[in-house]
Amino acid sequence: MAIGWLHSRHGEAAPVRIAGAWGVAAHARRALLLVCAWAASAGATEPKAWLDDMNRAFSELDYDGVFTYHTGGDMAALRVVHMVVDGERRERLTYLDGPFREIIRTGDSAVSVLSQDDELAELAGGIPTGPFTYAYSGAFDRVSDQYVVSRSGTGRIAGRKAVRISVTPRDGNRYGYRLWLDREHRLMLRSELIGSKGEKLEVFQFTSIAFGEDVNPADLRPRDDAGLHAMHFEIAAGVPAKLPVPRLQWRAGWVPAGFLIAAAEVLRSPAKPVETVMYTDGLASFSVFVEGRPEAVETGSVVQRGATVAVSDQVSAPGGKLVLVTLVGEVPEATARRVAASVTYGADF
Repeated sequence: MAIGWLHSRHGEAAPVRIAGAWGVAAHARRALLLVCAWAASAGATEPKAWLDDMNRAFSELDYDGVFTYHTGGDMAALRVVHMVVDGERRERLTYLDGPFREIIRTGDSAVSVLSQDDELAELAGGIPTGPFTYAYSGAFDRVSDQYVVSRSGTGRIAGRKAVRISVTPRDGNRYGYRLWLDREHRLMLRSELIGSKGEKLEVFQFTSIAFGEDVNPADLRPRDDAGLHAMHFEIAAGVPAKLPVPRLQWRAGWVPAGFLIAAAEVLRSPAKPVETVMYTDGLASFSVFVEGRPEAVETGSVVQRGATVAVSDQVSAPGGKLVLVTLVGEVPEATARRVAASVTYGADF
């Protein structure tokens, strides 16, 4: 979704420049959610136990539902069919608006199916983002002590009784959540990502949902039409291998309490290397990119789409040169600016 939005703004230097970093950050965020899937909270009690049940419900239940996703003024409608067949997870996620797009999952393998005329067909892995469980349910099994989790009422979503859970940050450097979980099955029926002023930045909600025997295995089969383009990918499973952190030439002088490095790498490109580090507090995340400063980029720019913000700044490097710092993530703009401004560059780190 973010990729298509940025592509429609050709001619504006800062947003177009940030699009590349935004796309990489989206991949990083998806990777983090996949990594988080294997770790469940131990010894959870109410109301955190509801979050544990929610994650199991997404993985273990058979369900077929249509949901909407609002972010940055845009709305998408999608259908998800999920079943466990002979112990293997099967899933079909279909976009109901715009060009035909769907993601078919079988176990740890998946395929993205796109229309040949879809601009995302040219961007491998560009669809945001399957599988459904990690893309939309979040990493709530990793809620840290930077948040307060509480039951905050009841409601009715898609005709079903629901319990509302609030995930409230302890400071202003991250966003909060309100979740409505199905009272019977514990599946998440609605989620709201809440900004620092109480505004709804992103809203996910089922409009219809069926469970168990009402789910038809035939609906897991992909559409087989001419003119469709398929891209295969693997889904991370099990305990991830611990990868070495590359030696970087910069560091962030300040990050909010609770944020730790989740991943780091040097991205090689024909033009120049880009050093990137992803930080997370277990739930929220942001990525910092540092590269040689392109002449066409306007520093100090801010692009916001829903909860995701992208800011850019420049810092001095050895030899009187300047490097470009870009931060992309789901944190408030003030937090993003402070982190980006704290980056120090030097060959002796």
